[in-house]
Amino acid sequence: METTDHKEEQTFAVFALPEDYAYHIGQVASIGSDGLRVVRRQLSIKSPYKLEVVPTRSISRVEYDSGLAHVRIVAGVLVLVLLVGIFYYLGVYWDRLEPGTTVRYGLLALAGIYGLKWAFMSRRHQLTFHLRDGGRVRWRSRSGDFKYKAPVAARAVGHLTELGLLASKTKQGLG
Repeated sequence: METTDHKEEQTFAVFALPEDYAYHIGQVASIGSDGLRVVRRQLSIKSPYKLEVVPTRSISRVEYDSGLAHVRIVAGVLVLVLLVGIFYYLGVYWDRLEPGTTVRYGLLALAGIYGLKWAFMSRRHQLTFHLRDGGRVRWRSRSGDFKYKAPVAARAVGHLTELGLLASKTKQGLG
């Protein structure tokens, strides 16, 4: 009788599902007992992505940051500035519009809602893994997924703290 002593693989945090790998190329997809699983592009039509395993012993330290998504905030402010300009010019040049001209206020209001959301509600989680060979891999949540990814980020931070890899200067705001 043959006995094999295989350790059961355990996954501590899943950041990206296989259908989302296209948005996470070069980023960490999950943290498991075998280490980090990083999404890499593969030149194959059948399976365009592969998971590369980075062993835990290759990680020197990890930094967690929960902060603002600056690019999304700037985009939101630009949308709001554009809308203010549109409404200003509509107010100033209203009498010069051709008869029968329609202004789609619903679309402008929708753009305003998105602009406000982007400008004032853009937060993200970020884990940066510093490798012993000098490289870095990271995971960033999308700015709209902050509250949905909070439990996953908390599990990852807890596991990395147990391993002693989490840097002490890291911000711990997981709320």
